Amino acid sequence: MTDLFRSASAWGCFLWLLAGTALGGLSPATIEQRFELVAGDHILQVASERVTEPQLLTAVYEQAGFRPFWDRPQMLRALRAWIERAGDEGLNPDDYHRTRLAQGKLAPLDRELLATDAFLTLALHLATGKADPGRLFPGWNFAPRVSLPLSPARLTAVLAQGEISAYLQELLPTGGYAALREAFLRYRRLARQGGWPALPPGKSLRLGERGERVAILRRRLIVSGDLAPGDAGEDSLFDEALEAAVRRFQTRHFLEADGVVGRRTRQALNVPAGRRAAQLRVNLERLRWLHYALPRTYLRVEVPAFRLRWIEGGRTIWQAAVQVGRPRFPTPIFHDRITYLVFNPTWTVPRSIARRELAPRLVQDPAGFLQRHHMDLLTPDGQVVDPATVDWTAITPRNFPYILRQRPGPDNALGRVKFMFPNRYHVYLHDTPSQALFHKPRRAFSHGCVRVAHALELAQALLHANGPGWDRQRIEALLAQGETRPIVLERPMPIYLLYLTAAVDAEGQVEFRPDLYRRDGEVLRALGEEAAEKAVALSLVEN
Repeated sequence: MTDLFRSASAWGCFLWLLAGTALGGLSPATIEQRFELVAGDHILQVASERVTEPQLLTAVYEQAGFRPFWDRPQMLRALRAWIERAGDEGLNPDDYHRTRLAQGKLAPLDRELLATDAFLTLALHLATGKADPGRLFPGWNFAPRVSLPLSPARLTAVLAQGEISAYLQELLPTGGYAALREAFLRYRRLARQGGWPALPPGKSLRLGERGERVAILRRRLIVSGDLAPGDAGEDSLFDEALEAAVRRFQTRHFLEADGVVGRRTRQALNVPAGRRAAQLRVNLERLRWLHYALPRTYLRVEVPAFRLRWIEGGRTIWQAAVQVGRPRFPTPIFHDRITYLVFNPTWTVPRSIARRELAPRLVQDPAGFLQRHHMDLLTPDGQVVDPATVDWTAITPRNFPYILRQRPGPDNALGRVKFMFPNRYHVYLHDTPSQALFHKPRRAFSHGCVRVAHALELAQALLHANGPGWDRQRIEALLAQGETRPIVLERPMPIYLLYLTAAVDAEGQVEFRPDLYRRDGEVLRALGEEAAEKAVALSLVEN
């Protein structure tokens, strides 16, 4: 709590003097008159400061009968402390009238209104985030699933009772937010202390190497906590303890954990601490967007982490690796419900893939291509076409008029099962024959759909949750029939596709995930830059 009330002592002396005079002398009539003097009954500016939440400000004072709230010094002290603490939440204290509220010459009525607007704005930002994800990312559909504790009646009651600290604390997200916040504070502190040394370019470093670059690497990994100071051996020797530290660093940065410091590992090592702090700040905001949106039970696809998790009451009860969309074909971020599964699926090749990627190969050897890939050539109305009847010399990728459909089987691009949640993006979860790709640390290989490792385990779990009788033996028997078989879920499963580029894992390790689709910079710009972070690049490097 020391941080919460830092800088409050000096301010408190002024507020104690103020309490029994100017603010205490405000009457409801004085406040009401101020609202009556403005067009539309919404105050848009106070003491040359823009009011951030004019409609909510009006609603709260109407609910309170225009009684003043800030005639108690402890409330103003608490507000001041929370405004300062906003920076520790990855928000900007200047968004909450920090400078104006600290001015001793501010008129009592102006102070009253600015303090209320600061409180309301801070409450909204803590509960749901400052940036509007709907504006940043078209298609965003993560609406709150429960009633937010932000109604004018609730806000008025909190202000009237004076319990603003407890209320603001309750608004903070749960789950991984606290751990991510601690990581943000640590990396911000590291940045302000000068960060870590940069590793100069040179040949790859590995076990047994010696030299000054090894000594720099050792210091770098000690600063970030990947190497314990007690494990430090000979400074310039790449020993086994240093190799283990490199592997830890590589794992939490989604790099090949081979213990060798090559080009990509050196690039990740040399990302400045300030940029990592900014990355953590962005993801604190993303967690605020999601706080009231996530249900108790759901599937969670963490796109930059290449991971699928089944969540029950905040706990992970099952997880699997996934492959997601390449940067050119990003997996969309949205939520829906899985309503049915399809065993032994066919794959109707999307028109863009058929024209751009497959048609040039098809025209070279039509019959052979279709046979090798177990595909049928169809007319737009679904009639099978004999490739021998087509004049392929007249066919180009641009005018390719046919549909390609892959038959069920072990080589089908969708594997043995797909999980359907019909949506405007035409994406879904599915099995894949490309199992070897799951061993890669970064798995952005698809055209947007999500390929799931251990897909039959997921299918069995979903079906078991919908009723008894679905064991692995029954599923294998169904697959052996070779026929396409849809199975409707009696209880659809919510699925959330999320974009989080930093998190703290179950062991307390900070994960820095690749910003696959270059979205961190947009969020950081929307948050606004604090003076101490002006040097942080707005578009974070692909790490």
